[in-house]
Amino acid sequence: MELIYEIEPVGDREELLYRLRALKGLVDWVDVPDSPMGKPSQFSSIVSCLIRYLEGMDVIAHIRTIDLNSVALKSVLKSLTLCGVGRVVFIRGDLVPGATVVKDVEPESAVAIARQYSPGISPGLTLSLRKELEIILERVKLRADFYLVLNLNKQTVEKLVEVSREARRVGVKIYPYLVLATESNYDTLAKLLGPSKLLKRDEALQIASTCADLVDGFLISSPLDFKEGLSLLNSLRRLF
Repeated sequence: MELIYEIEPVGDREELLYRLRALKGLVDWVDVPDSPMGKPSQFSSIVSCLIRYLEGMDVIAHIRTIDLNSVALKSVLKSLTLCGVGRVVFIRGDLVPGATVVKDVEPESAVAIARQYSPGISPGLTLSLRKELEIILERVKLRADFYLVLNLNKQTVEKLVEVSREARRVGVKIYPYLVLATESNYDTLAKLLGPSKLLKRDEALQIASTCADLVDGFLISSPLDFKEGLSLLNSLRRLF
């Protein structure tokens, strides 16, 4: 069972180091999002390389294809290979009013580009359990090396059973998000993401226990509350 922790964008190097050192030994990977919800933040590829340099931890970088043409994508991938980043997940990225959209590479075609130009990097995609099951299963059949699974909750566990069966059949890994809601972050996250995407601590532990045999691991996300996210991670590590 692999445990992944999402490193939300932080603007202070010492704070980044503090979080990485608190996570070291507890996680198999750290996950670095790129401009979550379309808001400019530290570039995931650069932060991922910095994490490799500073702490030598295994990293999943995110690449927003909406911002890149194929030449830029290949350059970023080669740079990540040089840094020793092991995994990249491709996302389309949120549309932001006033931003220039580059319609050159889609996440699905980026997987093929990564395999051709950076064979040392394992390419991944996201999939959402909110979509129709047929659409989800077709996406799994694209055979990215791994998938970060969105919107796991009590209502979507049945879909995860089918997704797991197909993932095992085609030989890919799946890692559902556990997005933690706490007293300090709930109001903000509920407004930005919607309540259905959030899990309270007990719910997260229950779902993780229920779904453990269906997945290859979990990705813990606790925006705006690192302390509680770390506590959940410790509980999951003891559980698994």
